[in-house]
Amino acid sequence: AGVAEALGVDFVSPQRASGGRDVVFHASATAAGLQRSLELLRPEGTVVELSWYGDRPVELSLGGVFHSGRLTVRGSQVGMVAPARRGSRSYADRLALALDLLADPVFDALITGTSRFAELPDVLGRLTSGELPALCHLITYDEE
Repeated sequence: AGVAEALGVDFVSPQRASGGRDVVFHASATAAGLQRSLELLRPEGTVVELSWYGDRPVELSLGGVFHSGRLTVRGSQVGMVAPARRGSRSYADRLALALDLLADPVFDALITGTSRFAELPDVLGRLTSGELPALCHLITYDEE
């Protein structure tokens, strides 16, 4: 909620969210979150799955309105632009836009911690285990 406020967008918990949505972006990396995302869709709506589950299985209930409502779960992949959109902007265009956006101080609200590069082996283990919770952890390359 605090990050949403800092970014200037409304926040509602999943339990209080209203349904009938065309698109829901899901990022909790939990089966319950993905299931709730499906429940929030209107007929022919789409969940864009942003979560990474690794090798964990995900169980969903695809009965009910999943088939009759023709709901869609679409996977996302942030490593490359979709083939259908690759021709609209060059790599240089996309990089320039990303760097411009990163210069906006509002995005500092996303940074939840900072570590030096030399600490990375320990930090990655703590991030992976959940011991060090983070939304966006910044790695610096200074020699301090």
